[in-house]
Amino acid sequence: AAPAQGARRAGWRRLPGLAAEPDLPKGLAGAAVPLLATIPGVRHRRWRREREDLDSVFQGKGPLVDVLDKPRSAFTRAIAQLREALDAAGDGATPRRILIAGVRPGSGASTIALNLALDAAGLDRPALLIDSGLGEAGLTASFAPEAEAGLPEIVSGRVGLVRAALQDEGTGLFFLPRTGPAAGITAMQLSHDVLGAARRFSPVVVDGAVPGTDGLTQRFAEAVDDIVLVLREGQVGRDDLAEAMAALGPFAAKLRGLVVNEA
Repeated sequence: AAPAQGARRAGWRRLPGLAAEPDLPKGLAGAAVPLLATIPGVRHRRWRREREDLDSVFQGKGPLVDVLDKPRSAFTRAIAQLREALDAAGDGATPRRILIAGVRPGSGASTIALNLALDAAGLDRPALLIDSGLGEAGLTASFAPEAEAGLPEIVSGRVGLVRAALQDEGTGLFFLPRTGPAAGITAMQLSHDVLGAARRFSPVVVDGAVPGTDGLTQRFAEAVDDIVLVLREGQVGRDDLAEAMAALGPFAAKLRGLVVNEA
């Protein structure tokens, strides 16, 4: 007799296979740097435009925040994979101070840094995002263009880190904007006055400029624990990676790996 409608058939349930280790892009084949994650392209992107739909100040202002907008997406899973890889590289040590920098302009390092920090905040971790990037599309220009305090005010002693940082009520993420000139800020000041004062936060994610293009990013490279380089598929070869590592100088030893950004 035929089985009743809706009845289960005998047999094995097919489970999804184990996720394969990500492969380096062809142009970087053989590079002695691991690939931490590949961030997939985003399809059917949905913008949240109505204020009542927003849960965070980081939504609806341009930069992609699918960790918030699409928490079950492949993009969000890839960000979680990056977070897990960095946790493993840190061997459980806290706090972790992580610099995210693009190998070339337009690599999407700000997007990766922002979503990595939001992912940590979503796990109720005391995350801090620091903007040390450049350009009109930077995190500060997007989210806190009228901020009055940042790194210069902290290292001068005018305000403390917690007073200068802005907290997003929706996610709990703290954000330290880039304000004022940074040329006089030393790596020692970043290490002691900023990152040293951020001991209550972990992770501390720093959005940086392309290595070799901005002194502040170089000084953060000296002060942080981990460095992640972001590249776009098909746009970077081994020469680009070599130039970025050369620009990092002795701090290239802190490089934990690469992220391929397809978003």
